[in-house]
Amino acid sequence: MRFDNPIFDHGFTFPDIADFPDVADEYRNPSDVDGVDIIRKSIHSRDLSSFRNAYRSLVKHNDDKLFSKLEHMFNFYSSFRSGRRDMEIQSNEVYDGLYENGISYLDLDVDDLVKSTKPIADKLLSNPDWRPPPGRFDRFQQLDDSFKAKVQHLFKQAGIISAASKYNKGGRMLRVANVVLHIATPTDQNWKQFLYDCDTVTKTTNTHIDPKEDVMKAMVYLNDVDEDTGPFCYVEKSNRWVYDSVQDIFGRAITTASYCCDPESRKKVFQFPKFLRVSHNFGRLLLDGTPEQDKILNEQTMFTRSMGNVCVFDPAGIHKGGICNSKNRIALQVLMK
Repeated sequence: MRFDNPIFDHGFTFPDIADFPDVADEYRNPSDVDGVDIIRKSIHSRDLSSFRNAYRSLVKHNDDKLFSKLEHMFNFYSSFRSGRRDMEIQSNEVYDGLYENGISYLDLDVDDLVKSTKPIADKLLSNPDWRPPPGRFDRFQQLDDSFKAKVQHLFKQAGIISAASKYNKGGRMLRVANVVLHIATPTDQNWKQFLYDCDTVTKTTNTHIDPKEDVMKAMVYLNDVDEDTGPFCYVEKSNRWVYDSVQDIFGRAITTASYCCDPESRKKVFQFPKFLRVSHNFGRLLLDGTPEQDKILNEQTMFTRSMGNVCVFDPAGIHKGGICNSKNRIALQVLMK
């Protein structure tokens, strides 16, 4: 998505997970770059066998899930860039925002969605607090096909479907494939699931990049959202940031395979050399007051109700949301593919 409008000198570097202070006493591979050159060559030549032999030679402990994710991401990104192609779709303001910044903001009539989801939202809000396992929200519900149809119609009328399809360059018209009603509250735990057992929580915790592209997302606010209501935050133009090809594969695979939520899960990741111990769920690793964190905080845009009630965005950009200070946020998270 970003290859036709790239930014190479963005200055962002993925942090080593093992540098997080709370895990300082855990074993990690002391090497920095062992095997990285061979892995890089295998990625450039699209040689899965060489890639498999190279990364497995670095580890002592097998992890079928992580290994499977590494090879899945290798295969996906071996063809992803060359598979992008333009569609004959007229540009609009939504597309222009996506192309330049990775996100567009709209103000749409969502009264019908507010009314039709209210009974579900009220029920979710009545649920007691709990500590959800990694990968689950505190309060959410997948909505059925009738809601998908409503959002599809709204997005089509607003030009979102055509803009997202043109931007995605997948050679197909996207459709609303999934709609989740998500209730965020000040007592939520889900945004701390990466490094779940650790005490240090930083200002950028839960800042991340989605691990797989060829999809587009949107956020629909169903109540008024201000700075205390868990606004969605996006680092504009980060959809165009191009990263090291090796770290890109490992960062995406580790994101989907491990929340590094306990010593056992981290042990599988920490056996890789420093350069490969990266995750696209990196926000918690950016320590407060550091230049690396300041860069993200200074460049992110906080999407509040004053800017609109719908945003459509490229999930390959850096983003976070739903971390409430004192108020609840009621929103739809929409997947288009």
